[in-house]
Amino acid sequence: MRLKRAFSFITLLLITVVVLLYRKQLLNMIKNPEDIRNFLLSYKGYAVAIFLLLSTIRSVFLLPAGTFAVISGLTFGNLIGTLLTCVGVTLSGILAYFIAKYFGREFVECILKRRKIDINSLIKKEGLFYIISLRLIPIFPFDAVSYASGLMDVNFKDFVFGTFLGSLPGAFIYTFLGNSIMDIKGPKFKLALFLVIISSITPIIYKYVLKKG
Repeated sequence: MRLKRAFSFITLLLITVVVLLYRKQLLNMIKNPEDIRNFLLSYKGYAVAIFLLLSTIRSVFLLPAGTFAVISGLTFGNLIGTLLTCVGVTLSGILAYFIAKYFGREFVECILKRRKIDINSLIKKEGLFYIISLRLIPIFPFDAVSYASGLMDVNFKDFVFGTFLGSLPGAFIYTFLGNSIMDIKGPKFKLALFLVIISSITPIIYKYVLKKG
């Protein structure tokens, strides 16, 4: 256990150093997805690996998952982009899960900037079902669910499969938006924008229904 914690700490430390060195450039590029697309494509055969690396460490710095999905669609196309987005969010979720599991609540709250993690403990008992549900209808922030799962020691396999499967619809919608963003006057972009709006208001409606119930 001590060896695992030491390894986890060293890994996290290295990731933190690397991202802090390039965080400003990364945040500037995120504001313009085309810049990241050009950055990724400049590495040719390594573009996928670099994208997955950036996607993995995203959860440590709470960078927006939706933006990465748009970048994926813009860079790799809708189908491959959707797959890479799901792999990326799953890897970022796994990183958050293990950070929470090995470093505990106080460390996680520092990352989440003291935001409360208040997710029903049933997530531990019915892990796969709840993880899929929370990914499909994101009534809680994506990364908060990942950290909470680690804190509650949700079954790891349930967490991984639930995250990947539950992320598919949202990943498809946002990569579809990214894939069509170069032609904002075209029907494809309008359809993508409509789907994004629907997916964005669904959690709000769901929360409202829960409160009324």
